Amino acid sequence: MDWIPVGKLARTHGLKGEIKFYPQDPDGIEFFDGQTVMLEGTENKIKIQSIRGANTPFIIKLEGVDQIESAKLLTGKEVLASREDFQSLPEGEYYRFEIEGLEVFDEEGRPHGVIEDIIPTGSNDVYVVRNGDHEWMLPMIDLVVKSIDLEQGKLVFHRIEGLLEDTPV
Repeated sequence: MDWIPVGKLARTHGLKGEIKFYPQDPDGIEFFDGQTVMLEGTENKIKIQSIRGANTPFIIKLEGVDQIESAKLLTGKEVLASREDFQSLPEGEYYRFEIEGLEVFDEEGRPHGVIEDIIPTGSNDVYVVRNGDHEWMLPMIDLVVKSIDLEQGKLVFHRIEGLLEDTPV
């Protein structure tokens, strides 16, 4: 079973073991009471007793964590969710963890690096691509991104003027 990092536990909230939770992508996965998660650095599975809040941070209560002292021990830990808990997305939509790590190629098959981060901008995401010491931005728009193949682990893009420093005019 694949376990995907989905967020981080922050400070405690109250005295009964609740903890503030910052998801990596608030829209990426819907958390639910009874969902099983794992915490970074452990193999122990733990159930979400409750999660609430309309905006981040959410307030999460984990089973067996009933006092502030035990909650404090979990602060700073990354929360991992099972890949099976992610719902299928419509064609052409992807979860953050599916995009990060993809190799990036132009239409001629030349490699240009690996996607290391995603910057949401409101209108479209921008992928941060790193190739050694060189870093550049790839806008996720139809004009530029031609295909994403998760099975092959690659993204193919169309070179347009100004996208790369060495793109001929």
